[in-house]
Order: sequence, then structure tokens, then C-alpha cells
Amino acid sequence: MKTISISVEDETHRLARIRAAETGTTVSAMMRDMLVEFLRQPAKAGQADTEALRRGRLMDEVLKRFKEEGVGVDTSLKLTREELYDSHATG
Repeated sequence: MKTISISVEDETHRLARIRAAETGTTVSAMMRDMLVEFLRQPAKAGQADTEALRRGRLMDEVLKRFKEEGVGVDTSLKLTREELYDSHATG
């Protein structure tokens, strides 16, 4: 195992020690976990692409759940304003 040293402001160090104590861990373990989690995420070179891909994956998940639960989403159905008001008035 390798050691990584970082320098932080005194107040940052104080807050880190408090947070670590609150969660029953050490500052080193907390920072190690944060670094591992950070490295699991894709690189941020194309932030817009990454955000678009994330949203696309979320939409795919929602549509998959709709399909599994038998919820129909018909995007080809386009009602006119009058049809929308008529359907609400009679229903």
C-alpha cells in the first residue's frame, strides 16, 4: 500500500476530523474511500457528453420499468388543444 500526503488548511483538517469521528472512521480511511469512489467515475474530459449519457441511461431505465410494469407510453399520439380540453370535459 502506498501513502499519499496532502496539505489542507487547518479549518479543513479540523472539519475532516470531526466528520470522520461522527462516522466512526479516520480521516485517512474517509479520504481513501472518497478517492476510490472518485476514480470509479468516468473522466470528466467531456462533461457535457457524460451528463448527456447519464441522462440517457436514466431515461432508458425509466422506459424499461414502464415496459416491465405494462405502462404504455405512446409518443406518436398528438392531440390538438381542443381534443385535450374535450377529453377533460367528458372524463
